[in-house]
Amino acid sequence: MRKMSFLALPLIMMFGLQTNAKPAFELNDPNYQFDQTKLDAANDAFHFLRTYVDYFYLVIKENSTNLPTVESLENVAGWCVGDAHPENFGMLIQQNGRSLFTMNDIDDSGPCPVGLDLVRLMVSSSLAYSDINIDSILQAYLTGLQRKTYDTPSVVDDMSKKSQKKGTDVDSKKIDGKKIVRDENAEEVTPEERDAVKAALIVFQSVLSSKTKVLDMISTRKTGGGSGGLLRYEVLLDNDGTLLHLELKEEVTPSIYPVATSDIPPSANRILTTLKLDQDKPSQYYAVVKVNDRDMFVRPRFDGNVGVNLTKQSDGDNKDLIYFEAYTLGLIHSRSVQDIPGWVQQLQYTSIDSLKNNVSAIAEHFQAKFSSLKK
Repeated sequence: MRKMSFLALPLIMMFGLQTNAKPAFELNDPNYQFDQTKLDAANDAFHFLRTYVDYFYLVIKENSTNLPTVESLENVAGWCVGDAHPENFGMLIQQNGRSLFTMNDIDDSGPCPVGLDLVRLMVSSSLAYSDINIDSILQAYLTGLQRKTYDTPSVVDDMSKKSQKKGTDVDSKKIDGKKIVRDENAEEVTPEERDAVKAALIVFQSVLSSKTKVLDMISTRKTGGGSGGLLRYEVLLDNDGTLLHLELKEEVTPSIYPVATSDIPPSANRILTTLKLDQDKPSQYYAVVKVNDRDMFVRPRFDGNVGVNLTKQSDGDNKDLIYFEAYTLGLIHSRSVQDIPGWVQQLQYTSIDSLKNNVSAIAEHFQAKFSSLKK
């Protein structure tokens, strides 16, 4: 990554543009093959951006000269969540039983410029709400980065209460009695798959009862989203009278690879690092295992793990949620950025109008690309 001093920044960053000015340029489009099945599942530009995570970073890399403000934010390395967008946050039940609002999809995490995490949240939020306040996102992020207090919005309090009430029970919509509910993507596992998954779960032998039994198991693949097409297994266990629902999710190269600031660690090390940075006291049912030579991320499917769904709240509540997500992202980054005061100062000196201009350019690129591919 090229480092830029404040004096070296283009005049656009010193003086800024009109807040609502449309970008006067088009972005270069990287060469990219769009999977048709995943494209068919994306019904708007917001979901299109969510689906092709690496394409976002390739666009950034391809347009360093066209996006001077974004490029200037690439000189601070840390540990990125990777796929920061409004519906990738939520409540997760911790090992102590408490609910924590944090990033809940860590497949694309890894070493990269943390400023790109922030830009991705801004762009995706702009696609969800064209009138989202970019300045409020930045200020909330800075509050979290400096580990200052931030008023928890009522919508997050409601999510916390819902999460605590449900706790570590299994989801009745996903589990019927002692069976996993099948949907159109579910497939029955072969005897060989069943044996391989059972063997992999030996990693939990120290935390599971010796009487634990596998009650049911399926394989599945999501159609859309960033993890569309990747293999998953769902396993229902009877852990000495308590039902435990686990998901094993195939891990591949994280989508931050175009902008990685160092070698990307093996899946087990990468996921472990992310869990330590994103959560306070992660559940003991997280692990990375091998199933037939595939790295699989194991995570508990507690009913109390409540994700953000923008269709379930008012626009006002959703915007409050997004600002709180920015605050949460700042908290997460505060655990890996080495020079926090320097990063804070750089962001404070960045022209908010120039940042808005660059965010708008990226959002418009995704809108245009989505429209052209859907014709």
